Amino acid sequence: VARPSSSHEPGSLRSASMRALSWLLLCSFRGTSALQPSRPGVSRRPLLQHALALGVLAPGAAAAAAEKKPSLKEVVAQLDAGTPKEERNAHGEKADHFPQIAFEGGQGQGKKVVFTVPHQNLSPPSFSYIEYMWIKDEESGAILTARKFRPSDPDLVITAFGSSGQRLTAASKDDKFGIWQGTFRVP
Repeated sequence: VARPSSSHEPGSLRSASMRALSWLLLCSFRGTSALQPSRPGVSRRPLLQHALALGVLAPGAAAAAAEKKPSLKEVVAQLDAGTPKEERNAHGEKADHFPQIAFEGGQGQGKKVVFTVPHQNLSPPSFSYIEYMWIKDEESGAILTARKFRPSDPDLVITAFGSSGQRLTAASKDDKFGIWQGTFRVP
């Protein structure tokens, strides 16, 4: 016969600790003097860290952190790293997909790099569209800027700043024709 556990049994020690810790945390956030430091320099940080370790404080936050979606720069970095060189610039028409680069500006903060793709995004599902565009620093491999597009987005333009002599790669990913890219030096 199963009987309810009392608060004195070992299995309920954790739940009793969690209830007490919850009460203490609640008091601390309501300004109750029970947890106010008696001397300067004493912090509630250890109590909060213990609460986090026990899962008392924001139990959903841990799950949310575990399910964190990658950033746009991380997504395009994965696309870039996962696509073999022989599959780039291999499908579709060069005139519609190859990156077009223009430079604006002067010396102050570097040259503004303007990257466009001559392809038109057309809405019906039977047409291809540019999903992503990004500019990468060739030396460090860092993605400087990236943008995700919808099938109906008309302006396929992104910008970044580059230093004179810097080698950059402009790349776009078409949903049907894959990645098209071109590497260039900032003047």
